[in-house]
Amino acid sequence: MRYRLVPVGVPARGFARDALAHYEGRLAKLAPVEVIPVKAGRGGDVNGVRAREADALRAQADGYVVALDERGERFTSEALARRIADLEVRGTSRVTLWIGGADGLDPALVAEADATWRLSDLTLPHELAAVVALEQLYRVETIRAGHPYHRGG
Repeated sequence: MRYRLVPVGVPARGFARDALAHYEGRLAKLAPVEVIPVKAGRGGDVNGVRAREADALRAQADGYVVALDERGERFTSEALARRIADLEVRGTSRVTLWIGGADGLDPALVAEADATWRLSDLTLPHELAAVVALEQLYRVETIRAGHPYHRGG
């Protein structure tokens, strides 16, 4: 599977940049991955900001598109690995994951996605959500490869 992670905003905090680079490097050894941050919307009302961010996210869509949203489908890591495997069996070779900015994703954009997944029942800052998403993609690929990184039971 080829992955494209598209978060709104470039991580401003050093820990987030470092963690993204760490998991991007680890995942790249198992599956092709791109992290393509898009510019955060600025100024105006929340709906206008979300709409501008939606346009930027939409422009980076490639293949099967997943909106990461708190109302999305929840998975265990093992179930997510099975979902990715099922997508491949059905002919999907590319997955794009959208992560909204501080105000979340535009509801119209979420409706356009092929799927909506949640990372947690907790509210995560978008920088941390990007790190968690990339780590979980790495975990999915280690599960699929039978690598000991994932020791679920």
